[in-house]
Amino acid sequence: MNRRFLFFVITSLLFRILFSLTVGLIDDEAYHWTWTKTLQLSYFDHPAMIAWLEAISTQLFGDTLIGVRLPSFLLYLGVLYFSWRLALELFGERSAQFVVGLILWTPLWGFGGYVASPETPFMFFWILSCWIFWQYVRQDAYAWSAKKTWICLGLTMGLGLNSKFIMALLAPGFGLYMLFNKTKKKDLSTRWPWIGFILATLICLPIFIWNHQQDWPGFKYQFHDRHTGESFSLARWGGWWAAQWLFLTPTVYFALILTFLKSMQSKNETNWRFIFFLSLPAILVFYPQPFFADYKPHWPGSMYLILALALGALWTDGFSWNYKPILRPRSRGLFWSTVTVLAVLNLIIYSPFISPWWPKAFRVLNSQGQWKTTYDMSNEFHGWLELGQRMNQKQREIHGETGRPPFLAALRYETTAQAWWGSKNPVYMLNTPRSHYTIRQESEKLFEVLKGTDALVVTTEKYPGQPMDFAAFENCTSEELKTYRDDEHSRTFTLWWCKNFQGLKL
Repeated sequence: MNRRFLFFVITSLLFRILFSLTVGLIDDEAYHWTWTKTLQLSYFDHPAMIAWLEAISTQLFGDTLIGVRLPSFLLYLGVLYFSWRLALELFGERSAQFVVGLILWTPLWGFGGYVASPETPFMFFWILSCWIFWQYVRQDAYAWSAKKTWICLGLTMGLGLNSKFIMALLAPGFGLYMLFNKTKKKDLSTRWPWIGFILATLICLPIFIWNHQQDWPGFKYQFHDRHTGESFSLARWGGWWAAQWLFLTPTVYFALILTFLKSMQSKNETNWRFIFFLSLPAILVFYPQPFFADYKPHWPGSMYLILALALGALWTDGFSWNYKPILRPRSRGLFWSTVTVLAVLNLIIYSPFISPWWPKAFRVLNSQGQWKTTYDMSNEFHGWLELGQRMNQKQREIHGETGRPPFLAALRYETTAQAWWGSKNPVYMLNTPRSHYTIRQESEKLFEVLKGTDALVVTTEKYPGQPMDFAAFENCTSEELKTYRDDEHSRTFTLWWCKNFQGLKL
């Protein structure tokens, strides 16, 4: 690794550390942090790995930004290392540098590395499993035995599945590679791949036990509910495709598609066959998905990471299709357009965290328009601690006035999680869409003991609502709390004092 590239990596990581220690949690970070307050074997949205890791770090560092984000940051370093090492072994130094640069600054991977989420442990075990499989199929003296490979893969696949279910898409990639490889095909009939499968299954027992206890909500949600209920839609697929351009930038997305096409062409090269078969299952699953059901733009991110391992080799060698050149070797246009787009996009993403300039620019460009705080995504990281302080103060005031403290509540899981983070006190979710809160509150019958008490309910300008639409109260009165960043209004919260709770409206 040359000095200039090492300086680039260290500088990028220092910026990442500064950001992580100074900018508040986003909704899903707060949501997963609340899981640590009720540790379970698994959860509705995802398996439990992120909660287990954060439970350890928050025990060491408290309910602080470093306590919440440290596990993800350390695993992000692991993603960088094994991506660099695997690309180095597959295609050489240039590819290793390309993939590290993309992970650090492409919005899809770069921004995700700042926040604590199930994606980071999942991506770590994903790329580690890919590296282990490469040690098995590489054609040199350093190749691993089947026994060593499948025991290690059983461990990493099991841990990855305890992070996120998408991990399962690596298994058919491994199988397809072996099926079409004369040397490795015979190993499918040995005991070692199946021992690895059994080991991974045993490590996943927490997921199965929890889902069995709760009537399989996680499996129903992940494998059925979120993939059904929509009609065929070209427009939805177009939106998904546009999101891929935004998350990766157009130039990177174009290069990754060419990388996959090149892997299809390379019939006899072990490294390119590795790229093709390991990325193929995710492509077959996630590219048709938006035609028929809703989607999340980041779902194919792990598949793109496999393709990104070869991006440096594509840039070095160029690409032709049916002997027609599509991309010239060492294309300066591709390189500088990628660098320029990434630089501009990252400046737009991160500069509002330094100073809220978006509303000022809006007023200059559209003096007659009405600015809304929700237009600036960076506002979502702010204001929750101020809200929490006011909630705790208001709770004490009501306690002093009535002789009994109201329970804290919110509408939607995002607001519930952030209010819990800001106040550092348990917050109940009053509406009934399925989430960790819904299942926990139902299974533990938490609302039964609260009947007859008052509630302090919070809503936001992003997710407004009337508490009495979701729960039975005698009456509700409200007060507004506005927060500011510098001289700009950033958030508006509404606190509702609702009297005599009688249960949820189902």
